[in-house]
Amino acid sequence: MKKVIISLFVVVLLCINSICAGTGSGSGASLSGSGSGSSFSDSSLSGSGGSGSSFSDSSLSSESNSGTTSTTPSTNSQSSSDSGSIIYPNDENILYSGRFDTTQSADNYYGFSWSGCQISLSITGTTTIKPILDSVGDNWFDVIVNNAILTPFNVSSVAHQEYDIIGSTNLDPTQTYSIVLSKRTEASFGEVRFYGFSVDSTGKTVPQQKPTRKIEFIGDSITCGYGDLGTAPCNFQAITEDNYDTYASITARELECEMFLEAWSGRGVVRNYGSPTPTSTSGTVPDLYPYTIPTDPSIEWDFNQYIPDAVVINLGTNDYSTQPVPSQEQFQNGYIEFIKTIKSNYAQAEPEIFLICGPMIGNPCCEYVANVSTLVGATFIDAQNILTEPTDFGCNGHPSINGHMKLGAVISPIIQKVMAW
Repeated sequence: MKKVIISLFVVVLLCINSICAGTGSGSGASLSGSGSGSSFSDSSLSGSGGSGSSFSDSSLSSESNSGTTSTTPSTNSQSSSDSGSIIYPNDENILYSGRFDTTQSADNYYGFSWSGCQISLSITGTTTIKPILDSVGDNWFDVIVNNAILTPFNVSSVAHQEYDIIGSTNLDPTQTYSIVLSKRTEASFGEVRFYGFSVDSTGKTVPQQKPTRKIEFIGDSITCGYGDLGTAPCNFQAITEDNYDTYASITARELECEMFLEAWSGRGVVRNYGSPTPTSTSGTVPDLYPYTIPTDPSIEWDFNQYIPDAVVINLGTNDYSTQPVPSQEQFQNGYIEFIKTIKSNYAQAEPEIFLICGPMIGNPCCEYVANVSTLVGATFIDAQNILTEPTDFGCNGHPSINGHMKLGAVISPIIQKVMAW
């Protein structure tokens, strides 16, 4: 395999809306010209942080209207007001990114738990918008309204709870609003159930367009966003995790892609963090990957629902973080089998595969990941030694938002070049 070394300059990546139109997609071409994958590395990168914009109703523009809210009574949903109504989860104008269990239609909810799952709505004709949710665990959400990042909110276990995501500000019913709810916390915090939006009875949903480019990220705590909001030294809590600010979400927005993401902290390819044996018997990322909700093995994901153009995997850190570690053969064989499974799920599309190693682990893990990349024809991305400043780290040695921006600055251009985006 011909090695290609790309010297990358850091760019400051601002948080932009994840629901935007892309142009075209493709499987991309191997930079080596042989289909065996290419290797990239850069160990001298730095970056700076960014912030979301504040919400201002006066800056919002109106659009044409279509669609109506449902007024069908629901035994599980509540009316927002005497004159309000509910937009149910199956409304054709609500967009979903990430894995959602839509089989619970009789109970009028969609269930989900993977990090980065998003619910998007465009609506006009209402002065209020309140999502109706409940959760079995401590789950948090980002709120993005017309590209402005508002105050995040915590979903409680109170059944069918309405959440006032806009605050005391009344919306202008003559305007059109684009709302995105993005799940900050990972699947280990449990399932969230979405019952719809409570709005005025005059509210009308508006059609939206998904990006044409599709990307899938698979990983561990780094990809989840573990501790990225914390200031070191700190210990992990749900409130310190925000997937929207991870390298994965940053990359998806930068490349104008729809994103699906499956990641779980502490999990590996063949061995989970702290396992007393060189390989784990259950609960690895390949074990969890087939499921819509990873805590519920009764619901298998239908891989025909989302076929990515690119699959980006960042695994291996937990396999080699603590002793005893797997052998080279155990790790590489397990990784190759996982990639074979992924390729078979998307056999007709043949998505481009990218394998990342770092930034929390080095050799021999990264050598093994590079070997796997060559053997399966993937593109290897060396993310070692990128985080060098104290501000690059959040809780328990994980990347901070600043660290994730640096990672995104490395990863995005590589994917963009390989995919010809």
